[in-house]
Parts: sequence; C-alpha cells; structure tokens
Amino acid sequence: MTLPLAKLQSRFSDALRYNATGEECDVVSDAFSADERVQIYRNNFIISLSEVLQASYPLVLALVGGECFTQLARQHVLDHPLTSGDVSHYGEHFSHTINKFPAVIKAAPYITDVAEFEWQMDNAQQLHDNMTIEEASMPLALLSDIPENKHADIQLHLQPGVLPFQSEFAVFSLKVAVDNQQYDDLVLDQAEQGVICHLAGNESWSLALTPEPFQLLLLLHSGARLGDIPAECLSHLSFLLDNHLVAGFSLKG
Repeated sequence: MTLPLAKLQSRFSDALRYNATGEECDVVSDAFSADERVQIYRNNFIISLSEVLQASYPLVLALVGGECFTQLARQHVLDHPLTSGDVSHYGEHFSHTINKFPAVIKAAPYITDVAEFEWQMDNAQQLHDNMTIEEASMPLALLSDIPENKHADIQLHLQPGVLPFQSEFAVFSLKVAVDNQQYDDLVLDQAEQGVICHLAGNESWSLALTPEPFQLLLLLHSGARLGDIPAECLSHLSFLLDNHLVAGFSLKG
C-alpha cells in the first residue's frame, strides 16, 4: 500500500533520526536492505548539519577537538531535527546538548558557556540582518534639541545586533587567547561580562567590559530611560556612542 505523501515525508524524517525503519518508508530492498539505503541518507543528513554546527561553533570545535565535536554534533542533529530548508538559524541550544556529556563538562566546565557565547555571536548577526530600528527612533544628532526637563525621559536605542553577555568564566578572554594562540595570562575561572556586536559592514565582535559600562548596556537593552539609570553608569555612555552601539533615541513620558 502506497503511503500518502505527507505521511511518507514524516516517516522519512523520522528515519533520518533512527525513529523509523527503511521498510516503514516504503524503501525497496534488493542488493542493499531498505535500512542500508536509508543509512546513506542518514549519514549525509548528519554530516551536512554537523558542518553547519562547525561553522556556528568554531571556538567549541577548537577547544574540544574534531573527534569530540563530531559526537556532540551528531547527538544535536538527532535531538533537534531541522524544521525548514533554511539552515541559517540551525544550532540553537547546542549548549543543552553538550550538557548531556558529563565527561566533556568535567574536562571543560566552561564549554557550555562558550557554546552559548558563540550562539549569541551568531544571533547578533541574525538580529542585525533581520531587524529594523524602532520607527519612533530619532537620530542622535537631534539630542541637542531636547530641553533639559525632558532628558530623564530619553530612551536610547541600541543598534540591532548589540547584545549583552555574561558568564561565570572568562569567555571573552578565552576567545582572544584562542584567536591569538596566546594563553599565558588566561585565567578561565573568572567571571566576565561584555558586549557582543554586529554592525553594518563588520564581522561580529566581542569585548569584555567592567561592571559599570556593562550595567549601562543591560539597562539600555531592557529599555530603561536615562532618568532610571544610575549616574555612575551614565558616565560610561561615551563608550557606547564612540563605538556606534547606539542607533537613536525616543522620548518615553
């Protein structure tokens, strides 16, 4: 009996993740069994999505090595099926998959934070490419026109693709160390916080911040008005402006 197309597609998707057999997909056996034929597709499916994960998580790959990453990626592909033909958003929750490997966590307790860090690096580019500045946003050049009694109501809008990130480990310093192959001064067991950013015409970049400018970044990211931000944080506003992290502003009465 021939299966309806939708049912056949669903079963074949299950078969790629070992949740259905070749026979259940109406695959014909001859010199090779139905399952052996499906296994060819399984291998290509896993390899292709593993390559996507390698592109999204190069730092994790460098830290755990190719053999270990292959096992992590295989598990992620089987646990998180691709739901569309677009792979540009594939790879979220890879840190959750890594958590299923206690030996990896024991050897590198920082690795899930590194994975989340890299996902946010990828997310920053996605946000930049797909989001627009709020319509009510006014250019920064008009700030000088705002009367002093309205300054507390100013809400600064970060550029799309600007994200705060914090970790119990020195992930920002770790990325710099791996990029430069220089580990002498690296202290991993040290909390860090900072900014992840992707601006027009630039690759994604990251920078560790001291607590005050990071708190300012967090407050702006949450939509706080200038009147709600402590003065010690506002003193670091020039850093965000100098690095073009602020796109515009609006008034929130």
